[in-house]
Amino acid sequence: MDSTLTLLLSIEILPRPTLWALPSPVVPKGADVTLRCQARLGSDRFQLWMDGELREERNDSWSQADFVLRSVNDWTDARSYRCRSGQGPLWSELSDPLALMVMTGMLPKPNIGASPGSLILPGKTVTIWCQMFAQSPTQDYNFALLNAKSLEPLLLQIPAGPGTEFSLPSVGAEDRQLPRPTLWAQPGLVVAPGTNITLWCSRPRLASPEEVTYILWKTGTKKPLQNQNSAQLWTDFSLPSVRPEDTGSYRCIYKDRTVSGEESESSEPLELVVTGSLPKPSLSAHPGQVVEPGKHVTLQCRQPPQSALWRATFTLLKVGSPQPLQSQSPAGTSADFPLLSVRAQDAGNYTCVYSERMAPYQVSEPSDALEIWVTAVEGN
Repeated sequence: MDSTLTLLLSIEILPRPTLWALPSPVVPKGADVTLRCQARLGSDRFQLWMDGELREERNDSWSQADFVLRSVNDWTDARSYRCRSGQGPLWSELSDPLALMVMTGMLPKPNIGASPGSLILPGKTVTIWCQMFAQSPTQDYNFALLNAKSLEPLLLQIPAGPGTEFSLPSVGAEDRQLPRPTLWAQPGLVVAPGTNITLWCSRPRLASPEEVTYILWKTGTKKPLQNQNSAQLWTDFSLPSVRPEDTGSYRCIYKDRTVSGEESESSEPLELVVTGSLPKPSLSAHPGQVVEPGKHVTLQCRQPPQSALWRATFTLLKVGSPQPLQSQSPAGTSADFPLLSVRAQDAGNYTCVYSERMAPYQVSEPSDALEIWVTAVEGN
């Protein structure tokens, strides 16, 4: 395999962000729309993509960025949008697509109905028809089926004529699933024993019911760790005085507290690491600690000779950042972390840890800090 391709494949991919529209993805012509890209804590770069092409890029702090579309119209703005987030040298996957629909008010209101009816048993098929009374029955129209609460487009049809049918086969719990929440940690994901950790679970604004139950899970456990009822868009789960056995993967969901009991998708997994039970590794830089802007440097984390742990997970950290930069699980006693096309903000102190891949999830002490310098651009 080409060495450059191998290097790129070794980079951790950040979890995909969530994109939603404020006040709605269905808006009247001339309105202002905010497309909000919410990512994990620590993300500082964001891109908005429209129909597969980059539309805008911006730097922003914390974990989200707002892209404002002014005076939208149906010709230039009614498109499919995605976003992605960046942290250090890493970029996330693109978000799920968001279709923006612009209402012009130039067509009459359609009629809607369901067959065999609006009350459907799980596992059955329902057909929803949408019909408009057009002046020109031979003209083609675009039809969209929307969620009445969030106005999220569910299905699109371009029939030949003034009406269409939307088929929802095997109606069940999955047809009522709410979009996934986001989970992040304070003060960080790699902490010393005895640290008090807060895990925050937040949900998208428009697609959520008024009051929900937030539920926190840890991979490998049969029962949820905690649950909280809240009408807010977020809640916090406290993990006081964490121990090495608290190391692991966490997720959260939220459920509608009404009789419908709708349940969200699970958040992206959050990997918590509690350090200190294994001897510390060493961290080195190749070709060196002084790097020119745009050049690559590889940070190698190596277990100490006295450690007998094989097939460990290695994690690269930057001092002052609440989130790990990269994680790898190589076959061997060391891992290489590439920093590609470094910039001035990549300068700083780095450390690394290694941990067992299975219970009891022992984790090393952090390595001694390694400082990386990025030289100034000539002429500045």
